[in-house]
Amino acid sequence: MKKLKAIGLLILSGLLMASSFAPYDFIIGGMLGIVPLLIIEDQISKEDKWRKFRVFASAYLVFVVYNFVTIYWVRNAAWIGVIAPAIVNSAFFAMAIVAYSSIKSRLSPKAAYLSLVMLWVAWEYIELQDWDLSWPWLTYGFSLSNWVKLIQWYSYTGALGGTAWLLIVNLFVFFVYKSWKLKEDSFFIIKKGIQLGLVVFVPILISLLQYYTYEEKGFEQDVVVLQPNMNPYSDRFMDSKGNELKAMSAVAQVRRFTEIADKVMDEDVDFLLMHETALPQTESNLTLPYSASVGVLKRWRASKYPNLSILTGLAYREFKEGEIGEDVPATYKRSYDGRYYEYFNSSILINGENDTLPQYHKSMLVIGVERIPDYFVYFQKYLTDFDSDADANIYNPNNGKQAEREVFYGKGDSAIVAPVICYESLFGDYITEYVRKGANFLGVITNDAWWGNTAGYQQHWGFSRMRAIETRRSVARSANTGWSGFINQRGDELQKSTYLTQDVLRQKIQLNSEMSFYAQYGDIIGKLGVWFSIMALLNLLVKKVTAKGV
Repeated sequence: MKKLKAIGLLILSGLLMASSFAPYDFIIGGMLGIVPLLIIEDQISKEDKWRKFRVFASAYLVFVVYNFVTIYWVRNAAWIGVIAPAIVNSAFFAMAIVAYSSIKSRLSPKAAYLSLVMLWVAWEYIELQDWDLSWPWLTYGFSLSNWVKLIQWYSYTGALGGTAWLLIVNLFVFFVYKSWKLKEDSFFIIKKGIQLGLVVFVPILISLLQYYTYEEKGFEQDVVVLQPNMNPYSDRFMDSKGNELKAMSAVAQVRRFTEIADKVMDEDVDFLLMHETALPQTESNLTLPYSASVGVLKRWRASKYPNLSILTGLAYREFKEGEIGEDVPATYKRSYDGRYYEYFNSSILINGENDTLPQYHKSMLVIGVERIPDYFVYFQKYLTDFDSDADANIYNPNNGKQAEREVFYGKGDSAIVAPVICYESLFGDYITEYVRKGANFLGVITNDAWWGNTAGYQQHWGFSRMRAIETRRSVARSANTGWSGFINQRGDELQKSTYLTQDVLRQKIQLNSEMSFYAQYGDIIGKLGVWFSIMALLNLLVKKVTAKGV
């Protein structure tokens, strides 16, 4: 019975954490989610038998539940996208809890409580970097994305500041519980309750003060976002029930895009945003200058809206010239005629009849779908005999990417848009690179249709609200099936489409060129977390070695 009660508490812990994310947005769940885990760890830490293993197993169960319940919807694209994070990501966080438990027993409880916050923040910071096992979707501070009135200080701390706040609140709830459980004097219980109240309400009051005193900055631009509502697998338009409509040619599809946009367009519109990979045909460096789809958009723009800049997504291949050599990069693919190319999830800007079509390639890529570790590619090549089998192939989803962010300039060069493609909107520090390049608004183009009508697109929308606060930049967002819309510099929703409907929205937004603290300095809290964690773990190691020597 005692074991079942412990398992129940651990499952509750994971469920409370998951409940803090959209569509539930249960902030109390975020403030209490880790408390059951801390209670179980505290019980285990008083015993010697298999202590570390039991702490790891307990924490692992919590994080598996948390991962699975929060991102179950990824199964609509691929089950591996649910299973892999639940297995791998949970293990990393469970190890952080083991480290916290060890610091508490070998150093001191106070050092452990601080270490818990720093170890957690440090690992989330690492997951926000560009590497093979990056999976930042479950960053705990992301759960506050729809509580914009309470997180205005993200403009200083970023989302990792939200993670730290929630963890500290959880710790103080745990302190109150422990004090009550130990039947301490009422004075101490009340004192800890007051401390908990301060930890909860002081940041909230600071944020509310920021929210109600902040004034939108910058000049206005008139922006339109398109939501065509297409099946991403068949590239066919859909009705509001998800039923596919009659197939169209690529040119006819693009003409249909312009017809939808015409409903709200006039010569005063400055920008039109079209979703990720909106152009129906894969273009290349050989075809783009002569693209029929781009030609439709150019002629439509020139004849009706000469002041318009069009930001659209497209799939793009860059064919390589000359000898490649034996060391073929892991992002290179080979066509049936033997030519090498790189594939990009890309974007272009169209704002002149004879323009150069500036491009930006998505560079934060989805694990398993747009990238796998390079050594997996090389290992497959090692096992494959291409000489004896002309049709031999390997699994290589690796897209190309570019080293630096790119910004696009509107007519007159005063409006500068950050072309943020889909998954990139998760990475706050990464988005600041656009801002430091001069972007004065964020143009998010995405295709969330892969996940269906689930929590996925709702969570993804909320992440754009956080990016608006962090950078103090307005957001225009075009999503294939929704949500599309506009977000101001405080993170407020100005307009939002209905999911699974064909729509087009128009809004005047303000373009801000001032730098927020976070935009200028990035994830300082994450860097501090890494530094502190290294110091704490080294201290723990020294203590362990010293104890053995004695």
